[in-house]
Amino acid sequence: MPDAAQQWGRRALDFVDAVERLGAPDIIQMFEAEIKACGFHAYIMAGLPSPGTSLSDLTVANGWPPEWFEIYTRENFSVMDPIPQYGASTVQPFEWAEAHYDKDSNPAAHLVMTRATEFRLMQGYCIPLHYDEGGAVISMATEQLSIDPVAKSALQLIGIYAHNRIRSLGRPKPEKRDLLTPREREILRWAADGKTSWEVSVILNISERTVKFHLNQASHKLNAVNRTAAVAKALARGLIKL
Repeated sequence: MPDAAQQWGRRALDFVDAVERLGAPDIIQMFEAEIKACGFHAYIMAGLPSPGTSLSDLTVANGWPPEWFEIYTRENFSVMDPIPQYGASTVQPFEWAEAHYDKDSNPAAHLVMTRATEFRLMQGYCIPLHYDEGGAVISMATEQLSIDPVAKSALQLIGIYAHNRIRSLGRPKPEKRDLLTPREREILRWAADGKTSWEVSVILNISERTVKFHLNQASHKLNAVNRTAAVAKALARGLIKL
């Protein structure tokens, strides 16, 4: 009979193999089953908020009690919570207890952790992730943490693959370049360079009326209210470059 290490190793590899073929809802269901097997009853996968961003916008998967999530976001607890703060400073998974703080000198952190216990979020395990555009954490909670090192390693692999797959599925698909005709892209590029319709007509040796027609067509396709907005949207979508 396989030992615990072999069992968890097999579970992690099976999970990794499965997530590549599944959509986000099924991945989340599988992830929840795996962490439940380790005694966790709540979790969150989310990016680390920075000024001007909200936790709601950065949440990839939310398994927190709804009332706690509402309180947490409303009170902006993410800037006080010692768990994501510690997660931003390390690449190693850690138990919540390792995110040390002094309740006297840091009462805000103590408030967050105390309020969390009202929702049976007493202890936990956190997996930090770091991307070029910022950090993220997978934070799992339980009433009493009891997990061996083998299961921790398996959960790290499971969590990373789950987060990366769900995150990639949530990204918008690249805009098709054939949304605009070559002539529309060409005229928008000149417009982005500050050229007037008349100047573009001279450069391309076409009528000013034809330039305006193509600008109107491009604006319609991009759902833009004017040429300036059309240029901005085309640049943002990678349809033209300066």
